[in-house]
Amino acid sequence: MSKDPVPKAIANVWSEPVNGLAGRLLVEFEDLKPGLRHGVYLELKNHSFDPIAVPNQPLIHSELFDTSGKPISTKGYPASGPIPIPQWAIVPRDAYIGFRVDMQIVGVPTREQGMVLLAIGGKNWEVRAGAYELKTALVFKKEDEGPQNQWVGELELPPVEVVVTTQMLAVN
Repeated sequence: MSKDPVPKAIANVWSEPVNGLAGRLLVEFEDLKPGLRHGVYLELKNHSFDPIAVPNQPLIHSELFDTSGKPISTKGYPASGPIPIPQWAIVPRDAYIGFRVDMQIVGVPTREQGMVLLAIGGKNWEVRAGAYELKTALVFKKEDEGPQNQWVGELELPPVEVVVTTQMLAVN
């Protein structure tokens, strides 16, 4: 068994602000015993002078790549359970907010399968031991029933390194 430490949350830098809003992803390994997955958290930071309203379920476009830049194929997994309720968050001036954006209702592979699930933006990936790069863009559309100060636009996030070690996959 490898002596490599299990990595903690991997946080990359903030994106450049677009109309006062910047963002980044945090990816955390989760051992659900027996299933394995990565939790993905979106953090949004308000650089404007006014409060900004954002929904907790933006449209997410994600792609996963290996270290050579080759796209990783998606896999189908069954989903069940309650879908999170859309909600609005107000981000005050010079503040940030974070919320979970991965698909928590998707089934997860077991340690015996030697894979960890990464599920975001309607896509599921089985990742084995190795390093990967997750590229993500967000789209916030104008909602008729939303607050007047809602942020509308597209935000490209900095790529995030996703690492799976042999220790993470080890059967205990």
